[in-house]
Amino acid sequence: MSFIPYLQKPTTHTQTGSAPVSPNLSSMSINDDLSRETVPVRTSSMNDPHGPRSWNSNLIKLSGKDRALNEFSVQRDGEEVEENLVMLHGYGAGLGFFYKNFEGLSRVRGWKIYALDMLGMGRSSRPPFRVHAKDQPGKIAEAENWFIDALEEWRVLKKIDKFTLLGHSMGGYVAVAYALKYPGHLNKLILASPVGIPEDPYAMQADMPEPEESTMANEFTQDQDDIVNQNGQLKSSGDNNNFLNARSTSEAGMKSQ
Repeated sequence: MSFIPYLQKPTTHTQTGSAPVSPNLSSMSINDDLSRETVPVRTSSMNDPHGPRSWNSNLIKLSGKDRALNEFSVQRDGEEVEENLVMLHGYGAGLGFFYKNFEGLSRVRGWKIYALDMLGMGRSSRPPFRVHAKDQPGKIAEAENWFIDALEEWRVLKKIDKFTLLGHSMGGYVAVAYALKYPGHLNKLILASPVGIPEDPYAMQADMPEPEESTMANEFTQDQDDIVNQNGQLKSSGDNNNFLNARSTSEAGMKSQ
């Protein structure tokens, strides 16, 4: 975050007690009391036009062996936290992908910003994971629960009742899965370019159908006289605009009911 003029010294691994990525095994144990080592980076109203704020990185230990979530948070000092925003990254990524969003989002009064590395990604721990189910739905449920139950345990540890959950890419998939299992703890769900997995993984190898006559050019260049009549109604004969065709079909179905 060194691009922020008034935050030229962002949170570092040395300050937060979070060991840097290394090809060698880390000497840090997630069983240690990391709260003693964590030192937030604070800005004041003198050097931060939107401050004062605290920028903090922490490793939150979960139940079980080698289970811990890496957390980055930004809090507005001297203000009551009214809303919490939790951000989930995409597949094979990490919370660092949101680094340009932390500063802007934390300008909003009353909000505390959290970003998490999902289990097995970023700077979170890499606990072993094995699927025990034999059927496909069971396998999917086990994989989803591995991520969303960790998020729920984190919420309980942080004593957060309700929050707004934002998920990007695969994080959007996980966010939806969390919302379906724990709907009572969400205020809002934000999906940023969410990505899912087809029910049949092999469907991606199937032959794609031939495209219809509608093209991107038709959506923008088709003349209005070709679409509607003099009364402003869609022509019943149809046109090359798939969006308007779908709308026309829907309206016709409603009238017939």
